[in-house]
Amino acid sequence: MRNDTTKISPAAIKKAILAVEAERMKHPAAFRADRAQRAVLQKSRRESEKMLSGFLREAGLDLKKFQVQQERRGAELERMVAKQKAEALRLAAQRKEPLYSSVAAQVRAAKDLAARSDFFPYPTFTLDEPILIWSIPLANIADSSAAPFDSWAKFDFKSSSSGTQKVGFYFFWSNPYQDYAVINVGTFMSAVGHLRSHAPWGWGTNTSEVMAYAALNLWFGWPSGVTSAYGDSYFLGRSGALSNTFIGPDTEGFSISQGVSLDASMFPVPPNTLVVFEVALELDYDNDSGNIDADFASGNFQIACPVVVFSLLNNPAGSTLA
Repeated sequence: MRNDTTKISPAAIKKAILAVEAERMKHPAAFRADRAQRAVLQKSRRESEKMLSGFLREAGLDLKKFQVQQERRGAELERMVAKQKAEALRLAAQRKEPLYSSVAAQVRAAKDLAARSDFFPYPTFTLDEPILIWSIPLANIADSSAAPFDSWAKFDFKSSSSGTQKVGFYFFWSNPYQDYAVINVGTFMSAVGHLRSHAPWGWGTNTSEVMAYAALNLWFGWPSGVTSAYGDSYFLGRSGALSNTFIGPDTEGFSISQGVSLDASMFPVPPNTLVVFEVALELDYDNDSGNIDADFASGNFQIACPVVVFSLLNNPAGSTLA
């Protein structure tokens, strides 16, 4: 069964999702210091670095020569990570067709299962085109396409701060019955890209980290902090760099090329109520004088979500339609 999207406004869904995300951002991860705390820590750190550089100078260390050596090491690390990324781009071009074939096979399997009344005794719905492809917080998406069974986005995210960034594909279904509909949900997402973290040399310790996840999130009614429930998530990869005065700068990279299945079970949708499905690439990043780059846009790098399939586990059709 297909879903009618003509009566739902993408602008209204955007507004509701923004409200949820704004509330969530007020409560950052416990390990992450807030801005006021970071300002205090940075001031204390600058004072310590000034003392350390003065101590080393008085001890007879040639600071300029030492810094040149550290910069050479940093340049070599940058070349190594650039070479790693170039190899990831080459492999992405080679694997494009096999990955596309794998995604197509997933889509065919979903469509075949949805058509089998003996496998699913109650209605099964195939959502093959997102109503929205969007980034939260709002950031530039290099390119995207929403098409039946072939929706994708290209996204390159850089930051020297800390936070969470998502690129999501948004689908929805309106429960037309005057009874609860209990659903099982399945989807497939592929991500091909490269993570880079850089911690520059300095008088002290610098850090940089970025982690990537595939996530399925569901809301019933308009999205809100009360009605949201993460159905599933999958860790895709991490890049972390650490530098200090004596080991020098650090640059690390990690290549991602995965297709993952995500699902949620026993999700109740109230009568005559909307359920929104978010399938997203989520980036969690943290920098202390460092910077990160999550590139899912170069060459054949991209994020794709072709379909969301869900089946009813009960028989709300036994009740009357709205």
